[in-house]
Amino acid sequence: MKFLNIVGTAREGRKSVRAAKKVDELLQEKGEETFFYDLKEKEIPPVGNRTYTDEGPVPEDIQDLREKVLEADCIILTVPEYNHSIPGILKTTIDYMYPEYDEKPFAYVTVSGGGFGGVRALSHLHDITLEIGGQPGPSIQISNISKTLNEDAEITDEAYRDRFNNFIEKVQEFTEKRKPVQ
Repeated sequence: MKFLNIVGTAREGRKSVRAAKKVDELLQEKGEETFFYDLKEKEIPPVGNRTYTDEGPVPEDIQDLREKVLEADCIILTVPEYNHSIPGILKTTIDYMYPEYDEKPFAYVTVSGGGFGGVRALSHLHDITLEIGGQPGPSIQISNISKTLNEDAEITDEAYRDRFNNFIEKVQEFTEKRKPVQ
């Protein structure tokens, strides 16, 4: 299967990229194909011309993402919680598209520096996914991200090893059940 893992922030010093790298690594170990889409490396302007209208040209990085969304069997959003919600750049990126998400399975990795693991961001992600026609799926919430994964995306809090593996299994099962019959 093909998994698109979107790192949902472009901030300097962000820690969520560690979780995204760990998820990619674990999926690849299971033989899955992954595409790592890092918003920090992209040019995402405020929403202008969307992919599903005749408003004019769409930014190149959004066109590229559109192709990845269409190819993916599942979209994994790896997101820190900022001010009880998701980063603005992620919402902007999502809003460029609409029909591309129809019935697409989604999974979520939310992180925080504190003890709640991004649960408020997760709640917003579920609402957004439903609004755009996607299928909300499994999630993992990672608290105290700096103590959970080091800079090389190695697990430093052993309590999370099984959580990550269970998340990967759930994502694979969820996605497999929702793949179109060919």
